[in-house]
Order: sequence, then structure tokens, then C-alpha cells
Amino acid sequence: MKLGFGICVGVALLAVSSPAFAVTEECTSSTGDVVLQARTPEVDLFDAPSGKKVMTLEQAKFPACAPITGRAPNFMLQVSVNGGKYWVPPYMVRYRFSGKLPAVCRNLAMGSNEQKVGSTRGLGEGCPKAAGAH
Repeated sequence: MKLGFGICVGVALLAVSSPAFAVTEECTSSTGDVVLQARTPEVDLFDAPSGKKVMTLEQAKFPACAPITGRAPNFMLQVSVNGGKYWVPPYMVRYRFSGKLPAVCRNLAMGSNEQKVGSTRGLGEGCPKAAGAH
């Protein structure tokens, strides 16, 4: 009986305190691509998309609602932090893209960019036609 009561109290406390723990999409006043917040306890900042690590910021010191000023082919995101432009790995931050994302262009099986079934649906849309495509 006490265990059931304890579980109910715990669930009630989580429900009441959930806004503190809830991850909500903020930055509603920001338009365009934006980094919402840091996802990891520390965020590494790089000097180039494939460059060297320049510094590491704690999660609390990473700016929220930082506009994304560039995207690299390796998916790194360029943001402005403390007046400087740095590149961050996308898995270290929560971000939001607005508008249409760039096409994912790859050489698909049999040299065709026309296949749009199953898990590859949409892959190859908006890409230049391959020379060997039928």
C-alpha cells in the first residue's frame, strides 16, 4: 500500500515539476535556422567544419536561440557565439531548420535517382540526373 502511494506521489511531483524538465521549442521570435539550446553537458566549438576544436562551453553558457549562419556537407552547423563564428557538431545541440532542407543526393542502386519506395522515399528528389539513369 505504501509503495503504491509513493509511486502516485512521485508521479504527481513529476507532473507538477515537468515544466522545469520539459524540452519545449522556444525561440518563437527567431526566424530562419536556429540553435535552440545545448543538448550535451558541454559543447565543442570548432574553427572550421573539419577543423580543430577551439574551445568547449558548458551547457549553461551556450547561447540559446543562436542563429545558424552556415551548414557544411558534414552536417556541422555554423553559429555565432560571443561575437565569433564557430562550427558545432549537430548532435551536441538542439536545432530547428525552417523552410526546405537541401536535397540528399547520392548514387542510388542501379544508377537511378528515380526510386522512391520504402525507406528511400524522397531520396534523390531535387538532384541532378545521373548519366546512367534510365
